[in-house]
Amino acid sequence: MGEARTSVLAPATEQWDYGDFPYGLEPLVIPPCGYGAVATAQPADLLAVYEVERACIGAEPARDGAKPSSSDALYWFRWITGHQVTFLLWHLMGAHVKAIAAGRAADEATLTSLESYTHGYSAMLRYSGSCPVEVYQTLIRPRLYLQHRGFSGLWAADFAPLRRLLRGHDQPWMTGPGGARLAAAIATNLAAHEALADRLVSGGKSLLQERAPDTAVRPSARTTALFDNLFVTLRAPVDRDTVIAQLFRRLRAVRMDLVTNRLDPAGSDEDRLFDALRRVVASALTDRERLPH
Repeated sequence: MGEARTSVLAPATEQWDYGDFPYGLEPLVIPPCGYGAVATAQPADLLAVYEVERACIGAEPARDGAKPSSSDALYWFRWITGHQVTFLLWHLMGAHVKAIAAGRAADEATLTSLESYTHGYSAMLRYSGSCPVEVYQTLIRPRLYLQHRGFSGLWAADFAPLRRLLRGHDQPWMTGPGGARLAAAIATNLAAHEALADRLVSGGKSLLQERAPDTAVRPSARTTALFDNLFVTLRAPVDRDTVIAQLFRRLRAVRMDLVTNRLDPAGSDEDRLFDALRRVVASALTDRERLPH
């Protein structure tokens, strides 16, 4: 496996080049998924060039990188960008699951990719949810409420095809050592999700659970649009290279953040998170050729 496949931290240095300013956001453009989402023309001005991003993913950010203007700016950037990375991982996972449902064998390479993306999803749970509890309660949760008083992750269109898999339901194609590793990755993800909810959510109830008696809102095209809108996500029929380029671009931004700022105030070890990102990069480069378009 070549250097571009395995290294997220290479010798070169890299300055902040994401968004219009350090810790600014960028729109994510991802293919439509579920509920008859409207497909529009591919917006060329929002697309990264795959080869440029592939080359840059190995550059090491400068250690004296740009600082955020405030803790709110940092944690809002992590909340939105970490979720955007998750959506891209779900999209790549969904392509595998769809191909398996259509009759393609779940071979070792496929199971390895699904395992890598699941660990990447767990890493993004840590990254997105790295804010102190008071920041979640005073900055993030109120914005979710203002978007919709019953705002819910259940409205994420790209998660819907993966719900049974990522909730730990047995899949007949999860066999052999690769299937066992994927099952272990899913169990780790479920535990990470529960731990994050316990830490951030007062009383353990989501907005949807709190509002269930008077706001019973099922997933629909409208709730999907509300969900995407909060996370600066647009839907268009972009190609696989564009999906992967956007994934790499966001992983570079995450990396630039983490070499300057700690993951959380407790100083959690970031080595496992960086390792998960390396595995995501390797699998995405492989899947660029293997996944059906």
